[in-house]
Amino acid sequence: MGSNLPLDDPGTPGSESAEPARRRGCRVLRSVRVALVVIAVAILQLVLIGRAATAMDLGPRGARQPQLLETALDSLQPGRPGVTDLYFVGFGADALQDVFRKEVQTIRALFDERFDTLGRSVALVNNAGTLDQLPVATMANLGATLRRIGKVMNVEEDILFLYLTSHGSIENGLSVRLWPLEPFELDAAGLRALLDDAHIKWRVIVVSACYSGSFIAPLRTDTTLVATAAAADRMSFGCECGSDFTYFGRAYFDQALRETHSFVAAFDRARAAILRREGAERREPSCPQLFVGGAIRTKLKQFERRLVLGPHVTSDKKK
Repeated sequence: MGSNLPLDDPGTPGSESAEPARRRGCRVLRSVRVALVVIAVAILQLVLIGRAATAMDLGPRGARQPQLLETALDSLQPGRPGVTDLYFVGFGADALQDVFRKEVQTIRALFDERFDTLGRSVALVNNAGTLDQLPVATMANLGATLRRIGKVMNVEEDILFLYLTSHGSIENGLSVRLWPLEPFELDAAGLRALLDDAHIKWRVIVVSACYSGSFIAPLRTDTTLVATAAAADRMSFGCECGSDFTYFGRAYFDQALRETHSFVAAFDRARAAILRREGAERREPSCPQLFVGGAIRTKLKQFERRLVLGPHVTSDKKK
């Protein structure tokens, strides 16, 4: 028997039939939120477990490692509005030679003095002699350091200078070794992922290792400078026991950057000096490589001007 009463469309908003669908949608949304919280907690637990495991694996002298990293990151000062600040991270990755530790510590001191990074620099070092002094150079520590810098810096204004020094291989990238931790290789794709995850825009990345030219292509952006100690198919030199610097480290940092604030001009000077030294020693040229994105070339010129005129000169856009 027919009826003249209107029938609600089950899909019409406001109808009684639509209420169960809305409730189901809310339950799904709540479930998704709960799942995301659970995942976040699990990731945090894994990070904390990883840090604790690292400390335990390194023995009694490594017990302070979580505290050393926390102290280093908590000490990072925020970027100053209107001032282009530079943040320095040194990554001395292979514990087999002291030269990588020496480079990172000496270069960090140089940057704190000449490039205004005091309070904005971190040294991550794999070396038996610094286990109770400096955070170790692991992927977890590098990622945590970059993420913290990405949070405290003014992303549109400040610049990261990342120096990585170690042995390198033509197949796998940068050697990261500290016994008894499991050794691994840091490649350009892994490094790019860490930088992107930290949302750091302005990047100066210098890699000192054999075959380090392989890092150039994956790291190229308009806001990035990448310098390497060797071409992708060439060895670099100077990592012998007893050395204070590699050939590239001495020419670029200990010589050229003590005379100029320009990372580009310093590279040109260092490349020429290395070529002369390798020629005199009859070594195959290492052929250091440089890529400079157009945007960061302009940005670095502004930063150099700030260093020459004084640490508190405001950026051009703020004037």
